[in-house]
Amino acid sequence: MSAVSLLLDNYIMIAVLPGLWVLLGSNVHLKRKTIRITRIVMVLIFAEAVLWSIERWYREVDYLSYVRILFTPTIYLLHPLIMLGIIEMAECVGKNRVILYIPIIASAPLLYTSQWTHLIYWFTEDNLFIGADGPIRYYPYILFLCYVIYFVIAFTVRYAINGSVERKGIVISVVVAEIGVILHIVFKEDVDYSTLFTALLLMYYLSLYVMTAKEDPLTGLMNRQCYYADSEKLKNQITAVVSVDMNDLKKYNDTQGHDAGDLALKTVAGCLIKKHPKSKRVYRIGGDEFAIFYLDRKEEEVQKDIESMREYLAETPYVCAFGYEMVDKNSRDIHDTMRLADREMYENKAKLKDTAERRIAAHKEATIRVMHEALGSGMWGMEFDESGKMISVEWSPEFRRMIGYTDENDFPNTLESWSDLLHPDDKEKVLKAFNDAIADYSGQKHYDVKYRLNTKNGGWRKFHAMGRLLRREDGTPLSYVGMFVEIKEQ
Repeated sequence: MSAVSLLLDNYIMIAVLPGLWVLLGSNVHLKRKTIRITRIVMVLIFAEAVLWSIERWYREVDYLSYVRILFTPTIYLLHPLIMLGIIEMAECVGKNRVILYIPIIASAPLLYTSQWTHLIYWFTEDNLFIGADGPIRYYPYILFLCYVIYFVIAFTVRYAINGSVERKGIVISVVVAEIGVILHIVFKEDVDYSTLFTALLLMYYLSLYVMTAKEDPLTGLMNRQCYYADSEKLKNQITAVVSVDMNDLKKYNDTQGHDAGDLALKTVAGCLIKKHPKSKRVYRIGGDEFAIFYLDRKEEEVQKDIESMREYLAETPYVCAFGYEMVDKNSRDIHDTMRLADREMYENKAKLKDTAERRIAAHKEATIRVMHEALGSGMWGMEFDESGKMISVEWSPEFRRMIGYTDENDFPNTLESWSDLLHPDDKEKVLKAFNDAIADYSGQKHYDVKYRLNTKNGGWRKFHAMGRLLRREDGTPLSYVGMFVEIKEQ
């Protein structure tokens, strides 16, 4: 075989592989590991082509050469090894990737010794290829086929949440190529598969590139670009939209570092796709924002799936707010529908935050109450709504007891119960300090005053009062907790 014929036989491979090699250098979507493995696969394909061409040249001689004895099993092993590399390219292998290498490693001694054991095939002295009797003669092809089947399954599972068109394209290409291999075996046509591998690698690379470009690199969900594209492409199928927002991501980033924040996002994403029917599309559209489209699903099914996602999240330290809206069949305006879902989500988020903040406030208040009881001081507390308006006042039993009252009947839980007892010379100063602390959203001003109060049995007595506000994230007061102690003459 001349160099010219070798070049012409492999011209497609030689033309494609260098160009693909150069393209890999400018790739911004695929990981470095994927690019490195892709180049290794390209080297293996090129090596297979060279070895097959040399082995084919030695077929034409009338004597058996050790080159053919060595190169034939090497080519057989390169085929599954190339498929294994393609599997690694798409990160379709989990932690047990070593297991996938075992069949190739175990097959090596069988193939390299077959010339002498006659287990699978052998060559006669006059250089004829003889296959063993029975299905064992097809062992190299069966081994290769097993890796192809694994690839199709693993690739489909890996990209189950996106790229349905790309997945179908690459799976069809692989299956059709495998049919071609089987036909060559059936009709005993021995050909070089390097050109086939090259075409598949190029197709696979393009599909992988497209799917990776559609994917959020941190969570593996579909990204914002896919969200906008699908909102138009699938608008006639989308029957419900869901807006999801993770609470306290900033807190995790600020207090535990960005790695903790990344872990939180990945965990939340896993909960959103844990139960993932084909009719559900999940997107990460912002830092802590997610969106979900449901295709041809009824409201009861959407509600049930949201409840499932909440249950999965309940098993984690993270909390998410949800809002959903069914799509109007007449208008089919997905973006308007999502805005309504966003509004519901933010209402849910406010309730979750308010509940969490009140739970924290109640815990702190209970702790302070125990301390006051031990110290013999009087405790008081106020609650505010989201607009900053006072909605409740509570005077502790210790507070009432210190000024001569017994229960709520003779000293009601109102602000006036206390303010009406303030000394006229102290009242304006005390109420100003009290209200200034509430109005100061910066949290710099604190309530700390001394005043005279008209007690039920003891007349005017001096007290020292202090108070602190617990505020929401926007600065509005959530609760006002304080204490007061009597100032006694030394």
